[in-house]
Amino acid sequence: MTKLLSIRVRLILLLLVPSLLYVATSFYLLGENQKDTGSLTTSLYDVTNKSTSLVLNADRDMYQALTAFQLLASGSLSADERTRELASLQENIDQTNDRIKQATEIMTSHNLLAESHGSTNQSVEQNLAGFHTQFDQWAAAASSVAQSTSLKSGAINDAKQMAVYEEGRERLNEIGEILDEYAHTSIEAIRQKNEDTARTVYISVGIVVAILLAAGLFAIRHIMTTIHRIATITRNVAAGDLRHEPRTQYAPDELGQITQSVDVMVAKIKELIGVIATNTQFVQDASTELSSSSRESASAAEHVAASIQEMTEDVETQTRSSVETSKVVEEMSVGIQRVAENASVIAEQSSLTSHHAQTGNQLLEQLQQQITNILQAVNQLSDSVLALTRKSDQIGEIADSITTFANQTNLLSLNASIEAARAGEHGRGFSVVANEIRKLASQSIESADGINGLIQETRLEIGRVSHAMGTTKDEAGAGSRMMQDVSSSFHTILQSVQEMVAQIHETSAIAQQMSASSEEISATMETSVTGSGHILMKSQGVAAATEEQLAMMENIAASSEELMAVVKVLNDSVAYFKIA
Repeated sequence: MTKLLSIRVRLILLLLVPSLLYVATSFYLLGENQKDTGSLTTSLYDVTNKSTSLVLNADRDMYQALTAFQLLASGSLSADERTRELASLQENIDQTNDRIKQATEIMTSHNLLAESHGSTNQSVEQNLAGFHTQFDQWAAAASSVAQSTSLKSGAINDAKQMAVYEEGRERLNEIGEILDEYAHTSIEAIRQKNEDTARTVYISVGIVVAILLAAGLFAIRHIMTTIHRIATITRNVAAGDLRHEPRTQYAPDELGQITQSVDVMVAKIKELIGVIATNTQFVQDASTELSSSSRESASAAEHVAASIQEMTEDVETQTRSSVETSKVVEEMSVGIQRVAENASVIAEQSSLTSHHAQTGNQLLEQLQQQITNILQAVNQLSDSVLALTRKSDQIGEIADSITTFANQTNLLSLNASIEAARAGEHGRGFSVVANEIRKLASQSIESADGINGLIQETRLEIGRVSHAMGTTKDEAGAGSRMMQDVSSSFHTILQSVQEMVAQIHETSAIAQQMSASSEEISATMETSVTGSGHILMKSQGVAAATEEQLAMMENIAASSEELMAVVKVLNDSVAYFKIA
């Protein structure tokens, strides 16, 4: 399925999934906060209701103590009834004090003693102190009157004691009202705080998701722009189009470095192809001229060989017949003149050929240096690809670490679920949280697997680029070796041309010497036999040198043909690229 999705879609999914998980987690935590608020409200009701219940029970015990006191003060009870009512009076007094003590401990543990009444501004602590003062005073007076053997008239309706009693009950009622008011106020404050918290969370989630989406989309746009640009450049280079203009500024990150490296590579290749094209054209012109000069030199050498052959035949005829010496001498003079002229022409053509051979040798050295520069540029690009491979491996290691952390989190959530199951009803809420953590760990593993997939594809692309760089490097190496072969051929041609020039100069000197000898023969016929023998020896040497020169010129022509073939291959290779 991931192969059908583009890199842009996968990056967007990689951005949206954590955002949705973050939003879902926030809503889940808000729900749990709402549940905790309900639990806190219930707990608060339990505390206040328990305290209020104890206060109400203490008020009931006070009323029962008052009832027992009134029965005892009436004087109408028998001895047994009196004893029973005295016990009831003391029991109700003790129960009242005990219940108030329990309520005081509960309110103290929950810091409720400082809470005050909205109307009287009396705190719980002040009301408890007033209650103890009033109730203890009434209880002491009631016990004293109840245990007295002689009841005074009007003790049952003593207004002062009743006022003390009512004031004590009023203190209890005020404590109950304070507890009710505190419960309602606290619950309302908790609910308001919960609403404020939820509103803040909603706003924070919206802001965070918006920032995350904006930053992610910006990063995705930056990455995709760079990828499209590099893909376009490499596609054009693969098609032979080097008409690419580099940027003037680059981003200060890895993508900017990759873009700059690609631009530098294309510029170097473009510069190299341009230099190769120029030098190849120059070498082709020089090779054409060298081939033409070689053919002319071969033709001249062949003509010289024919002339020397004729001269040799003439010398032999002169040796056989002294009668025809004059005629042979005249023909020999004409032949020697032609040899001198041809030797002069050959010397000029050989000098020009030597000059072009030296020029071609220098151009080949420059071309070989350019191919060496290509190899260096390809090696630098290969190093960049290796660095990118190492960074991809580091990203893979980070993704593996995320997978390991997610697996450990999953294991911890499983252990938490087991412990929650052991806790029973009390661990149910923690079990839900553990399940959610396990889901998040599973989703993190899936995201890490997605990252690993992208890294594998990136490695494949890097492998293809590395293979292409290796192919380019091999081709450049082959071109370098071919240029070395061409350079070796040029050195051979240059040496042959230099030897040919030396021999041509030697032939010219011999021709001049033969011309001087022919003049001597014309002036003095007596030395014709000796001169003919000398001329015969010289002509044989000239013939051998001419034959050797002819062979060398054939070698030059063959080398020129090979050079033309190499230049044609270079022209075909360079013509594939478009640089302007």
